[in-house]
Amino acid sequence: MSSTVEILIKVGDSMENTFYVKRNPLVIKTFMSILIPTILMNLTTAIGSMADTVIIGQYLDDLSLSVVTYATPVYMVINTLAALFAVGGCIAMSVDIGKGDKKSANRSFSISMEFLLATALILFISGIFFTEQITYLLGAGNTEVFEQVKTYVKIILMGAPIFIMNIAIAFFVRNDGRPNLSMAGMFTSIVVDITFNLVFVGYMNMGVAGAAYSTVLGQGISVIIIASHFFSSKNTLRLSLAFDRSILRIIKNGIGSALTFIYQFITIIILNHYVVSMAGEKGVVIYTVVFNLCTVSLAVFEGLSQTIQPMVGVYYGENSNKKIKGSIKLALLAAVVICGSIMLVLEIIPEIVPHIFGIADIDLVNQSSMAVRIYATSMLIMTVNVIIGYYLQSIEMSSMASVLISLRCCVLLLASTFVLSKIFGVNGIWAAYTVAEFLTLVIFGILNILKRKKLSKNGTNLNLLFLNKDEEKNTSSFILKCNSDDFESFNNIVISTIEKDKIYGTQILNIVKEYLVKLQSVADIKTGKYIEVEKNNYQKKVIIRDNINHSSIRNDLNALHYEGLETEYGPVLGLNRLCIKGAENNE
Repeated sequence: MSSTVEILIKVGDSMENTFYVKRNPLVIKTFMSILIPTILMNLTTAIGSMADTVIIGQYLDDLSLSVVTYATPVYMVINTLAALFAVGGCIAMSVDIGKGDKKSANRSFSISMEFLLATALILFISGIFFTEQITYLLGAGNTEVFEQVKTYVKIILMGAPIFIMNIAIAFFVRNDGRPNLSMAGMFTSIVVDITFNLVFVGYMNMGVAGAAYSTVLGQGISVIIIASHFFSSKNTLRLSLAFDRSILRIIKNGIGSALTFIYQFITIIILNHYVVSMAGEKGVVIYTVVFNLCTVSLAVFEGLSQTIQPMVGVYYGENSNKKIKGSIKLALLAAVVICGSIMLVLEIIPEIVPHIFGIADIDLVNQSSMAVRIYATSMLIMTVNVIIGYYLQSIEMSSMASVLISLRCCVLLLASTFVLSKIFGVNGIWAAYTVAEFLTLVIFGILNILKRKKLSKNGTNLNLLFLNKDEEKNTSSFILKCNSDDFESFNNIVISTIEKDKIYGTQILNIVKEYLVKLQSVADIKTGKYIEVEKNNYQKKVIIRDNINHSSIRNDLNALHYEGLETEYGPVLGLNRLCIKGAENNE
């Protein structure tokens, strides 16, 4: 049997049409259900910051435009801490769920939340007592906007617990199969932020403080919306007091994402000073435009890349290598479409970006447009590198992920900046992004070859994605699609198909029958409903997935058990999954 077979069943027809498909429809449905919510999750903070900048640019003076740029490292600190524990916890949780270990998955969730709350409290206290020192550290100490930056930073730091909780629960709720709820919360926060930005800054003349207050308010409303998941029947996350050495695993898994923000923090401070020394205050305005474009575009690209995190994490825990490949292919395809479209627009009409920020000076518009056009060339290769980084984190190869992130976000970026700026002036700074991303991709290719050669000498046969080829050969799956409401006929065909394959033992067949019989009482089968059966001979494990509504019989399915088999049932990645372990092999 082929590795991925789709049996298209039309009940009432005299024959079954069997054909091979390149892409798993359940993988596609899962990817699409996570993609937009995850992009919006990442866009929230970026657009909140950008909205502050745009509205300040429209209602206040040009110097005030640099306030958010000076304060942006504060957002980076918040995002760093959130990424370290939230992303790290989500990766650990996803892999544990893939393995069918709910207890460990919930422990990862609980420990992550405990550390997130602790760090949020530290930031809140810093906002009360150390705002002036932080403002000097940000490089605004000897500028005309010192007081404005200080005010803005104080409000953001005191709202840090809200920011951190919003990011954290959005990630965990998304991984718990509710990406649309996370999207609803994040989208609402953007709408609230922009609306109250206009009210506080535009009509109430609250200045930069109004911009900060509106951002915190939007985040707070998002927390309330997303947290409603914990009170719903769909919630599988259980918060408890837990502290053990698994925090080291969480930190290890999250360090790559955290490093992204740490290096952004470092490079912003360095480049702020560097741009001022090269081009003065006007240079900072241009850098503000480029940086905000970078922040928003990177939020889109990171969101696209983070879409694969829960998928790859779960599939890695399940040892479903073919689904991992499918997820990566979808991410790369989406990167070409999304990034290619954005690049095309920015290359054709780059002046749209400085106009968005309210820049009217013709010389500044021209210089900013050139900077935008140069920076845009880095977008596609940047996204590929980000996808690689998140993939490596998701399969818990954090060391290689950290090396690549360190290169592209700091070492190669700063080195390219200093070299190219000496040759091409300020435009060399924007070109450095493309050069750094290209060199990072080349280095990854070299490291990939060396890593696989090293493991090959020890008898481990890996492909380009560091997945075991031998294990993949021992995994097979087939997908059944039904276009009818006649579930009984569908049920019979599923069973007969399994029996016909003659690769499943009696015990497995019996528990599959019991599973399908229970579904029959609630199933409303329409176009786009699937059941997938996957057998992993390498681990003596069978996994059944479907996208049928199980809500009314979930307790019955949770009680499924058969002597000699270890079964685990529950919603995973927005689908229903029954995992059967320890099954006999009748091949």
